[in-house]
Amino acid sequence: MVEHVEPIVDRVATAPPPAARVHGGWVANVVAWSLGEALLFPVVALYVVSLALSLPRELFSDGWLVILGGHEVVHHGLPVHDTLTIWTHGRDWVDQQWLGQLFFYGLYAAGGIKVALLGHVAAAGSAFTLAIVAARWRGGSMRSVCWLSLPAMFLLMWGSWNVRAQSLAFVLFVGVVWLLMRDARTPSRRVLFVFPLLVLWANVHGTAITGAFLVVLAGVAYAVERRREPLWTWLPRAALLCLGPVACLFASPYALSLPGYYHRMLANPGFRDYVLEWRPTAPDFQTAPFYLLAFLAVWLVGREARRLLRVEKLILAATLLMGLQSLRGVVWFAVAALMLVPVALDAALKPNTAAMRFGLLNRALVVTAVAGTVVALGGVIAKPSSWFERSYPDAALVAVAKAATADPGVRVFADEQYSDWLMLRRGELRGRIAYDARFELLSRSQLQTLVDVRRQVEGWQHVVAPYGLFVLKKGAESKLATGLLRDPHARVLYRGHDVVVISRPVDASVAR
Repeated sequence: MVEHVEPIVDRVATAPPPAARVHGGWVANVVAWSLGEALLFPVVALYVVSLALSLPRELFSDGWLVILGGHEVVHHGLPVHDTLTIWTHGRDWVDQQWLGQLFFYGLYAAGGIKVALLGHVAAAGSAFTLAIVAARWRGGSMRSVCWLSLPAMFLLMWGSWNVRAQSLAFVLFVGVVWLLMRDARTPSRRVLFVFPLLVLWANVHGTAITGAFLVVLAGVAYAVERRREPLWTWLPRAALLCLGPVACLFASPYALSLPGYYHRMLANPGFRDYVLEWRPTAPDFQTAPFYLLAFLAVWLVGREARRLLRVEKLILAATLLMGLQSLRGVVWFAVAALMLVPVALDAALKPNTAAMRFGLLNRALVVTAVAGTVVALGGVIAKPSSWFERSYPDAALVAVAKAATADPGVRVFADEQYSDWLMLRRGELRGRIAYDARFELLSRSQLQTLVDVRRQVEGWQHVVAPYGLFVLKKGAESKLATGLLRDPHARVLYRGHDVVVISRPVDASVAR
């Protein structure tokens, strides 16, 4: 039997008047709908505008990597072995997110870094908007959705701040969860659309395993709910939902190599030591909204259990555990909670039967939000490319190019923040840079070596001895750069913005 859920009544917003629907046409219907959702427009506008205005701070190593990866696919075909960096040269490269890379490289080729970054805003903004729409469709009142969107927005802002292939995965996550929500309430063949979404996701970003796991949970929940019915009435569907997602994960040009790829990504202990976002989520100011949202969700599931279906509880539980296990998992719980928790929060809040009227305030909210978003996006679009790349100054690139031209065989030791940028903008540096942001290609000992070099553990000089050119984050200048500059022959070629470029003679004996 399908689990019982209490009927849901929207206590805040009302549907457009019948007269508007019948006599006003679709324009009047859209206007009436917009006024009925007036409070949600500023929420979406705040998120989108914040993303757009902060684009220069959202361009990190992963952003350059996703564009460089697309460049490699277009110009050299799907990679099999690495040829980009010294430390991983010849190592198997499973470029699982090749399709996401193609998407961002296509934008970059069409209009430069500006268009690629705006693609990130469009993807992340669409996911947030669709999550709110799904919450309202599920029956959450506008009041509850607005309240829950605040902590979710904060978590999404720093969780989706980095431009990368994962930006596209957010939209796919919302689509999968929404289909599972619909199917849990009214089973139908519509749920089969999760499979093309998972296939697409499996070629866009490695988090496809998250979507597949949620669909498997839905299949298990379906089987449990109908276990007392005749076996043939539910077993084929349950089996499809449990086995189909696993098959979708391997619908990729790298199908045979993906088991090893996912094992390295999920079970590599070096990631937690070196990469901050892979570490367990510890309580602090940045993660406070996550714990607030987590406690609220757990409390509401305990108190208003009948408001949520079994599969919805499983989705919340699974994403909550992911958020506790690593910082990078927090964002998935934030989106799931925004979609599912409002309907339970409504039951805990005092009833509010006063519907919002389609008055001047509603119109002002909608017009201000839409106009403000258009103006802000227009201002960002009008910015020159240098505004977006201010953390990657051309002067630093010129300094590196001059040094590389003067010594065509020079090796470059660059922070992962700059390595892929250098290879994309200066193609002659391919194969001459120590490592880049593809940490999954590095062994655990190599990850530890990076930690030792940055901490200047004994022996670090031996590691960097073969390199004559260094491109480092300015924050590292007080450590690694300072240590390098103790060499009287070392000199600073460029220092400014967030980067320092240092040249020094190579230890020929070590380089051999």
